[in-house]
Amino acid sequence: MDAPAPAPPASAAPPPPVARRSELRDPWVPPGLALLVVGTVLAALLYRAAPQSAAEVRSSALVAVAPDAFTPHLSRARERVNAAQRARAAGDTAGAIARLAEGEQEALAARQRASDSTQVRTATDLWANVVLDRAELMLASGAGPWYQMDDDQVLKEAMVAVNRAQEAPLSPATRARAASLDERIRRQLRPGPLEWLPR
Repeated sequence: MDAPAPAPPASAAPPPPVARRSELRDPWVPPGLALLVVGTVLAALLYRAAPQSAAEVRSSALVAVAPDAFTPHLSRARERVNAAQRARAAGDTAGAIARLAEGEQEALAARQRASDSTQVRTATDLWANVVLDRAELMLASGAGPWYQMDDDQVLKEAMVAVNRAQEAPLSPATRARAASLDERIRRQLRPGPLEWLPR
């Protein structure tokens, strides 16, 4: 009796389909990478801004989100003035002058983004007072005691700053402050003991 013919070998099962790369990718990877890029950019901007307080960090974020906003720039200008006051109290005159220069820029940015005349006046007056604060610090640092020479270059820079503020439309109080500071600097610039004599 003939042996039964061997059954034909079963065809090999097809290999499992190769998964596409998109099927293997976690759905959270692209949003995570985007969030990482955004966070890196914000961290770089924050580092560049050199905030002096947590309030400045918040206002920096507002400026980044709404670069045409008036209030965040005004807030940053005031925060820089506060930082300058802290630096001055700590005896860091150069640091205070630098913070006030930054405050001037922020107040100007606020003025450029003002939407009405009230905001323009507010930003202008703040800018002028920051300029005068800086000029007062320059006067204090440039005026030497009676037995030393004054730093006329610093005093002249202070005078230029005051003159620049006086050209702006100021409130009566700020204009009176500018005139008083102008007179003090002019008197300090007079040679020798003449600064103590009335004009």
